Amino acid sequence: MRYRGVLLFATAVLVIALIAGLSGAAGPKQYQFTGVVTSLDDKANTISVDKGGEVWEFSTQGLKGVKAKAGDKVTVYYQMVAKKIEK
Repeated sequence: MRYRGVLLFATAVLVIALIAGLSGAAGPKQYQFTGVVTSLDDKANTISVDKGGEVWEFSTQGLKGVKAKAGDKVTVYYQMVAKKIEK
């Protein structure tokens, strides 16, 4: 009976470890950038955000209902995605 409990516990630990490992390898790392919106272009699907004088431009393509406007403080969550790699 004691052996059965140990086996059940070991199996549970193994399943939890597998789930944790799979969720960690699910995709690229996510980053965030917080600053003030300087411009939002609906036609070009872009938003520009200023953080201490450093202005970054992000694509908003695929996002629905972006309610930010110039002057709003926002946090942009993004991932780095390669579009082309040359040698």
